[in-house]
Amino acid sequence: MLEPHKIAPPPRGVKHSVPSPGNDTRRETSDFYSRVIAVLAPRWRVVTCRNDIQWILQKRTAEPLHEGIWRGQSYCTSRDALLEACASRELLFDRKARALLHALPDLISQNSK
Repeated sequence: MLEPHKIAPPPRGVKHSVPSPGNDTRRETSDFYSRVIAVLAPRWRVVTCRNDIQWILQKRTAEPLHEGIWRGQSYCTSRDALLEACASRELLFDRKARALLHALPDLISQNSK
């Protein structure tokens, strides 16, 4: 018998529609992706790609927020290009998110791994 707080995985080959962390922490399109830098608005966020070669400005493909996936809108290797991509979409209004982006290194190649 499973403990009350644990959920049994679906049977092999059965797809389930309820989001869960599981292996999704490594998928850039997932709500549970582990490399989110900042959430700029309900449907916008910035992540580091899984190969550490670029920052990705992503937008959720559907509203309401429990539907759709995250899709890349801009791919940047420099902080200035990322800030420009965010500013051109008027996404830098949140002070905390803006500070997180300004704290990034000039180039992603300077990111500590």
